[in-house]
Amino acid sequence: MLGRFAGHGAGNGGEYAKVALLFLYFFCTVAAAILGRTAADALFLSRFDNAALSGMYLPQAATMILTSLVFQRYAHRVRIERLLFGLLPTVAALILVSRIGVGLELDWVFRTIYVGYDVFNFLMIVCFWQFATSVLDQRKAKKMIGLVASGGTLGTVASGFGIRGIVPVIGTSNLLYVFAALVAAGLAFAIAINALCTRGVDKSVKAPASSPAPSKPSGAAAGKADGLFKNVPHLKYMVLLAASVTLSLTLIDYQFKVLLRESLQNEALAGFMGSFQGISGIVGLLVQVTLSGWVLTRFGVTTALLVFPVTLAVASLGLIFLPVLAMSVVAKGSDKVLGDTLNASANQLIMFPVPPAWRSKAKNFMDGIVRNGSKGLAALLLLVLSHWLAPSQFSYIVAILLGIGIVSGLKIKKAYLQTLMSTLKTGQDDPQRTELDFMDPASRALLAEALRQPDKQQALYALRLLKDIDAFDLKPYLSGLLAHPHPQVIVETLEYVEQFKPAGLEPRLLELLGADSEPVRAKAILALASYMDEAHLDEISRQLEDDSADVQAAAIAALVKYFGIEGMYRSVGVLKRLTESEVEAERMAVASLFGQIGVPSFYKPLLGLLRDPSSQVAVRALDSAAKLRVPACIPPIADRLADGGARRHAIQALAAYDEPIIVPALRAYLEREDIAVHLPAVFERIGSRLARDTLLEAYESSGYALRDRILESLLRMQKNLPAVPVAQAERYARLELALDEQYGEHGDAVAGNVAGNAAGSELSGSIAEIRAGIVRRIFQLLSLLYDERAMQAVYANWTEGDGQRQANAIEVVDQTVHGALRGPLIKLMSSSRELTASRASNAAPHWAWLSAQGDAWLSRLAAYARAKQEGVPSDPDAALQVEQVRLLKKISLFQGVPRAELAVLADTLKPVTAAAGDVIIREGEPGDCLYMIESGKVGVFKGDARVHELRGEEYFGEMAVLTQGARTATIAAEEDVRLWKLDSDVFYERMIDRPSMAVEMMKLLSRRIRDALGAAAAGAAVAGAAVAAIAAPALLHAETAASSSADEAKREAAAAREHLDAAAAAAAEAPSGNATLVRRVLVLQQVPLFQHLSTEGFLDLAQLVQEEAYGPGKTICKTGEYGDTLYAVVEGVVGVRRDGREIANLGKGEYFGEMAIIDSGPRSADCVAVSQASLLALRKEQLQAFCFRDAQVLRGMMRVLSERLQGIS
Repeated sequence: MLGRFAGHGAGNGGEYAKVALLFLYFFCTVAAAILGRTAADALFLSRFDNAALSGMYLPQAATMILTSLVFQRYAHRVRIERLLFGLLPTVAALILVSRIGVGLELDWVFRTIYVGYDVFNFLMIVCFWQFATSVLDQRKAKKMIGLVASGGTLGTVASGFGIRGIVPVIGTSNLLYVFAALVAAGLAFAIAINALCTRGVDKSVKAPASSPAPSKPSGAAAGKADGLFKNVPHLKYMVLLAASVTLSLTLIDYQFKVLLRESLQNEALAGFMGSFQGISGIVGLLVQVTLSGWVLTRFGVTTALLVFPVTLAVASLGLIFLPVLAMSVVAKGSDKVLGDTLNASANQLIMFPVPPAWRSKAKNFMDGIVRNGSKGLAALLLLVLSHWLAPSQFSYIVAILLGIGIVSGLKIKKAYLQTLMSTLKTGQDDPQRTELDFMDPASRALLAEALRQPDKQQALYALRLLKDIDAFDLKPYLSGLLAHPHPQVIVETLEYVEQFKPAGLEPRLLELLGADSEPVRAKAILALASYMDEAHLDEISRQLEDDSADVQAAAIAALVKYFGIEGMYRSVGVLKRLTESEVEAERMAVASLFGQIGVPSFYKPLLGLLRDPSSQVAVRALDSAAKLRVPACIPPIADRLADGGARRHAIQALAAYDEPIIVPALRAYLEREDIAVHLPAVFERIGSRLARDTLLEAYESSGYALRDRILESLLRMQKNLPAVPVAQAERYARLELALDEQYGEHGDAVAGNVAGNAAGSELSGSIAEIRAGIVRRIFQLLSLLYDERAMQAVYANWTEGDGQRQANAIEVVDQTVHGALRGPLIKLMSSSRELTASRASNAAPHWAWLSAQGDAWLSRLAAYARAKQEGVPSDPDAALQVEQVRLLKKISLFQGVPRAELAVLADTLKPVTAAAGDVIIREGEPGDCLYMIESGKVGVFKGDARVHELRGEEYFGEMAVLTQGARTATIAAEEDVRLWKLDSDVFYERMIDRPSMAVEMMKLLSRRIRDALGAAAAGAAVAGAAVAAIAAPALLHAETAASSSADEAKREAAAAREHLDAAAAAAAEAPSGNATLVRRVLVLQQVPLFQHLSTEGFLDLAQLVQEEAYGPGKTICKTGEYGDTLYAVVEGVVGVRRDGREIANLGKGEYFGEMAIIDSGPRSADCVAVSQASLLALRKEQLQAFCFRDAQVLRGMMRVLSERLQGIS
């Protein structure tokens, strides 16, 4: 048995040494328990009759219940190792004292040890398992638990045969000395395990990862203690199962002992019981070694729980038909063979996912209250029924009890999954999209009030919702909207006017022809022309002479669209001039013109504009093409997907076509490498089943990047479509599992050959990143087959969680995934992901396989690494790119970015040289690039003072890539230097389609903002800036902007707060779910971080956030806490305090924690509810699941953070 540890222990020496000691400790504990129980039974049964036996069950159960209650109440106050070090010596001493009483033949001593030794055994075994679960690596628990439990099974065998061998020699009474010695040996092993952990062989034991802190409860619920059954959902079914099994075992034990007493006495009885323990122990050991692990791994813990009660039921039924000692031995033996092996392991494993605080309580409740209470109930049954029923007739009761237990066991799985999910950080990122009825009184009042607000976001949100609702009369609000301070609101109102032509607005439209804003003048022309009043023809024609090309184009569109041949005649000259113009602004105006006219047959000039070298012209042409939807425009629109500046508009234009036309047309473009990765976004916007199926069919033949995009789009599409074909998704998952295994195999084979050099390190890192991408895709495919939220939570907790979360994630997969996927997936999650760096005798096939995978970076890197390993000349371009990627990886900005993406950036680097004395960048000048030093030395100067120096492989100017702000220091060459330069524009162009890169950038920006605010807080003059780190960022904008901007921001904030007051009043008068969502939207729109969300995005986000209540004086967050939640105030006031001093009060519409939701950094102040407060809470994982899927939202958030950092600096 111990040989198994050595075989398993390679690479896991500390863990397996610990398991070996636990094995020996459990061996001693179980051997002691068996020996002590046997001695107590033999001594008691040899002195007392059946009546005395049935009378002992009740005091035995009562004592056990009392012991467990005391243990449950007080044991958690003492560290488990200290409890053991006190308990085991005490038990050993009491055993020796009881031996004296046995020698004196005191009747009360025999009764006492019959009960007392059960108490000792209960305490020793419960403490053992609590100790074991605290020191075992929970990710390996399912494999290790069988090895540890085998110690107990072997202890059963050894003690059983040992009893038979030594009783004739030393007598039954002297077994108590052996009992005490085994307890002492267990103490020695416990001390050794504790010493092993303390020496740091396993750091996770010395400093275990803490459980995730539960989310803060709302004020309404904060005072209610969560119950044990609420926190451990499967416990109620476990209770029923355990109670039925324990009741049955007690009755079976009575049957066994009565039949045994009728047959044997004294030493013969003790010897038989020893043989019984030994033989059943051997069978149990075989089951433990051969069957338990297989059942647990193959069928899962919940199925394993049912094996024992089913077997016990069958054996008990046999007693009805064959009521002899042999059949009783079979029934009793099943307890040892299955109950102490498979069933015991399953009972321990099913509690592993429970957080430690609740796990201890649940196990104590099960072991102490439920099982011992069941023994007490069984004792009462025996007292009443033993006079009326023969021993065999108790089997009828056992059969009924086990039937109840089996039914309960069948219900455990669903509740167990609920327990598992509650231990994972799920993010709750899948809100059920609500179709809102905005015509209920509360919602209508809120939106109508928003139309009157000076805040642009609120007015636009309300306008966009209400303009498409036929039952809402927008006309009374149009005059106010046409006088709104923000031109964008006026423009969108004019679009409504052009569409519906409400009466009486012509005078206001004529006034707007003279507005300062060009977009307002252009839209006003079209709106006025829509009335088709000949009296306005001359005024509209005069706009052809406007200085703005956009206004001229709008006049042309108005004349052609609404005034027929006369309008065409008046505008033809200007139209010809603009069409032939070489001025970009005029071509842009013409490109917009075709969409404004809206005549599909008038499209041919648009083809050239769609291919215009200017992205800005192309954007206008794409918007027009989206309105015309002419099939001939599809090829040039598709070509524009390669243009980062016009891509979003190209996607929208393609998605605007009717499905029967566009989906077949786009199939061929999925094979074009330059644009294929952008096509899933088009199919996603189309959103039909045909579009979904087209993407799914393209998956297998696609490259890795395109597969990533396909799955991201499929996951977002599936919420509104029927489920994907299961067989197809499973086949793709198996394909990815096989691919991961191949990368592991070939990576292992070549890693040893290139170990120790830079190329080898880059190759191993790149393979690891590719495999991480494969695993992510596997879980995305699983999300198509199973609950998406659950699978993404499993993935996040397995890749980023601590040991317990990883173990729980594996267990969720074990319980959820079925069929051929389950085994390979569990193997993947349970195995090490590190390459083993074995040296292959013939590495050529492995190099060839890696080079043939279609990954340009990996192919080049593999060729370079192979050349270095074989000592042959390598491709100089490959050598240069590998070195550039290595340098980029050293920059904090890029540490989390995969090497394949850095390789794309490396291709854009420009070489720069500077002679000694040259100034490379100058303090105060605007910066737009980053420099990496290849060789040489530069000095860093603040003013005239030299403050630092930088050498080869260091870098400077990384923030300029993001913010394009002023340089904060002068960098001058102190010797000849060679550098690599990365321009900001190039960086953003590459990053826009790489959300993972954007996430890393945002984290860096957030940390830099914190640092800048911390530095600012050191000076009293800018103490207010420190508040902005956790408080309303609008305050920060106000301090860093010009005074006029600050005044405007304050006025808008005040207006927003007044509107929220009115919104709250309206909601109070007519509360509804819709009103709550609208109120949330209006609050979220105050957060600049989300200012680039669409209307639909705000609605989804409003359904995602949680609303929490805090009573006066309730702390929301504390200084120094690591936060992961953004809060926005819906009702009440929140005070911001530092060092006991109040530095701000936040009211309705204000927010705090914006940085924490990005980087989980420490809070910089205390936030306390001043009055009864209602807050919206958005947690980090929710934001990542929601916003980080949208590249445009990411870029908008990046821009907000960059502008804020510039403002602080």
